Amino acid sequence: MQQTDTNNQAVELESERWRIRLQPEFGLQTQLCQVSVENQWLHLMPDCTEPDSPLSSANFHMLPYSNRIKEGQFTFDGAKVELDDATNHAIHGALRKRAWEVTEQSSTNVIAQYDTQRHGSVNWPWPIQAQISYQLQDHMLISEMALTNNGETAMPAGMGWHPYFCRTIAGANPQLLLPTEGVYPDTNGDCLPTGSPVALPEFLDFNSVKALDSSKRMDHCLSGFRSPATIIWPEAKIKLEIQASDNCQHLVLFNPDASYFAVEPVTNANDGFNLQSAGVDAGVTILQPGDTLKAHMRMVLLD
Repeated sequence: MQQTDTNNQAVELESERWRIRLQPEFGLQTQLCQVSVENQWLHLMPDCTEPDSPLSSANFHMLPYSNRIKEGQFTFDGAKVELDDATNHAIHGALRKRAWEVTEQSSTNVIAQYDTQRHGSVNWPWPIQAQISYQLQDHMLISEMALTNNGETAMPAGMGWHPYFCRTIAGANPQLLLPTEGVYPDTNGDCLPTGSPVALPEFLDFNSVKALDSSKRMDHCLSGFRSPATIIWPEAKIKLEIQASDNCQHLVLFNPDASYFAVEPVTNANDGFNLQSAGVDAGVTILQPGDTLKAHMRMVLLD
């Protein structure tokens, strides 16, 4: 199926405290996100509009699954499913590099959608329809996602957000508060869990406020997330709450050797479909034909 033309012009939203730029041509990904602090606009996320930016996106959406699927393969309802891009573990969903259709837009709100039966097939064997919205309200940025199974058989599903944050803002380094219970073991070091969650080691325990060590590499899927997560840049006077819907019970913490890091609220664990098949509750949702999975993320600036 050929992909249909969509409105690919960048979307810019602005309120008293928030300013964001979204690109429908690539999954409504965030290219720029700024917040106003004491009448000064500061970059909360890396500025991906710069030609030398190390990132192509400051935030993107993972649908119809979060993060990775080992070798692009899993078994569902007794049948083997094989996706493309197996060498990269079928990473970060199937819709983030597709051109989405903007269906509604104002100065503080946008809604976009992707329907594989209208806009073009993707790396997923079931026909799906997805919708993403953004809304700016005072101190709050609200994003909502919905995923509908348009097929004739049940399918597994998951979703999540992948926001990157600037490591240093106005000279301030981040402190984290991440209410979580455990971490999925990563025996092979490939970000693919090898079993049920285990107790948090000290370096991953952010159940009390703790500075994020820029020298400590992390790429881990945390379990038992209890919203909200909080990121604080004290000297920059920024305290950000990431509030997620109840079905986002996983959190991915990515701390590379770079000028950014990521805190990702997601519904399912990395390689969740294979974990689920092995008897591990990994947050996978089963969508019957016509069913819809929904989730939301709210970023709130606390004074």
